[in-house]
Amino acid sequence: MNSTAVTIIILIAFIAIFVVISLRARQHNASTIDDYVVGGRSMNTALLLMSMGATYFSTWTLLGSFGVYYREGIWFAGFTTWAIIQGSVFIWLFGTRIWYIGKRFNFITPGQMVEHYYSSPTLRLLFSIVGIIALVPVMLIQVTGSARALESLTGGAIPYAVGVIVTSVVVGFIVLWAGFRGTAWADAFMGTFFATVLVFTAVFIIGKAGGWSFLQNVAEVEPQLLTNKGNPVAMLELWVGLSFGAWALPHMWQKFYSAHSAKVLGKVAMFTPFWNSWMMACIPLVIGLSANIPGLVPGAADNSDAILPLIFAEYAPILGSFVVAGILAAAISTINSQLLSSASLVAEDVWRRFFDKEMSEKRLRLVNKVVIGLITSIVLVLALSPSGAGYLVPVASLGFSLGLQLVPTALGMLYFRWITPAGALTGMVVGVITLFVSAATDFTLFFGPGISAIIVNGLLVALVSRFTQAAPVNGDNDYHALFAQLYGKQPTQKVTAHAIS
Repeated sequence: MNSTAVTIIILIAFIAIFVVISLRARQHNASTIDDYVVGGRSMNTALLLMSMGATYFSTWTLLGSFGVYYREGIWFAGFTTWAIIQGSVFIWLFGTRIWYIGKRFNFITPGQMVEHYYSSPTLRLLFSIVGIIALVPVMLIQVTGSARALESLTGGAIPYAVGVIVTSVVVGFIVLWAGFRGTAWADAFMGTFFATVLVFTAVFIIGKAGGWSFLQNVAEVEPQLLTNKGNPVAMLELWVGLSFGAWALPHMWQKFYSAHSAKVLGKVAMFTPFWNSWMMACIPLVIGLSANIPGLVPGAADNSDAILPLIFAEYAPILGSFVVAGILAAAISTINSQLLSSASLVAEDVWRRFFDKEMSEKRLRLVNKVVIGLITSIVLVLALSPSGAGYLVPVASLGFSLGLQLVPTALGMLYFRWITPAGALTGMVVGVITLFVSAATDFTLFFGPGISAIIVNGLLVALVSRFTQAAPVNGDNDYHALFAQLYGKQPTQKVTAHAIS
């Protein structure tokens, strides 16, 4: 049996595992929209940790990241900083408060919380639309990236179109059939699988590269790779977008809602940096740098983005099939929660809120499933259309920067009482416009598009809020008073710009 046949068999086995996991997860589902969208707010530490970590794994993690370290060197290790900030500090500072408000008022989308606090349907709609725009193109890139990788690594045995269809159908099935719990269970399996592949590969390559002295061996052939030659402005753009922008994206927001307790989120905050930093940054660093040692990874110079498959092709061809499966798993684990989140925003924050306010929960669940099918179909069609995929690539690269534009509005609810509805709305609109104009024209305020846009956004939020009326406050939507009681502080009667901690 040749390697292509083995690869196809392993992929079929993986797809079967996904289906079984979805069916098992579905058996634990309750027939409520709360259970379908946020897992009944019952996720434990291990499951939520794996789900959050696997969401950040993508085809870039298993392909592109190795190439970046191979070409650019050790300076890119600064990339790991975002995992510490976003994965630890921000989950605790923001995630626990979002969880508390979500549980208290049974929210399933960020938009519900936005309108409840600011009393602004327009701000809710804008918040949701920006979130969808940020997520859908990112899903598209995962589908196209995994399909191209499958085609390349199987020598064309799995054509691009087949890869697109398989990825889209499997993701659509998992989300449509089993909801949030199914995506979390699938993430746990897939995260464990490709983490094992990466750890095994790193240990093997370190041994081949000279053990713990591998950096000395790299220095003998490419000493410049061990110096800080990076672009600090570009790295700052990456840090700010990933750290400050990622937590505000809808799929992460809903993961906060899904936690069983604030204590679960606290534990997730402690362990996530180790999971994300080691898996997504440190291991690719070790392997990517080592690949510069002559003869260690044949073909790396010609195709540095395929270092991981090249390693298996050289040393264990039969195991290369698991890398192909890992790429599919990485794509699925990134897309599934984003698909569910995008669908829930369309169903709850757009359709139910503005077109059918009396919709029953059963019908809302049905609408969610219809929208999941619709978005999956859109992604599938765009992925099969080279012009559509190409058009959306620039948008996908700005996903986290778009999430950054949601942050001031979120901070108004969580910490800064002085931010008004008009201020939040103006800042977000102009911030998004600034982001796209900056990206399209390459005109920035010294920084990259994301930071330039959030500077404009923040300044307008502060300026407009200074001269406009605060959101009407009552016992229900005075989140700051609720936080003050929760954390043992007396709620202040004076509007201030100080955070309640």
